[in-house]
Amino acid sequence: MSLPSQPYRKQDYALGNGLFLSQRQASVLQQLGQGLSNKQIAHNLGVAEPTIKMHVSALLRAFGVQNRVQVLLKAKEKGFI
Repeated sequence: MSLPSQPYRKQDYALGNGLFLSQRQASVLQQLGQGLSNKQIAHNLGVAEPTIKMHVSALLRAFGVQNRVQVLLKAKEKGFI
């Protein structure tokens, strides 16, 4: 699994109100957009699956949504994926 070819730039992940996605959140979001499971993302990033669950929960809060599909829709609207 290859990571995004472009480097993380904080300004590319502005949520508004001075909030930004972290580099790790952006990486998890990109892989969610590829349809990967938490387990697959954890393997790709070399972390435990509960860590990915924590990042997904943070993404849900950041976007103010209830599920992964809604996160992806909001992220697409903002041009994050």
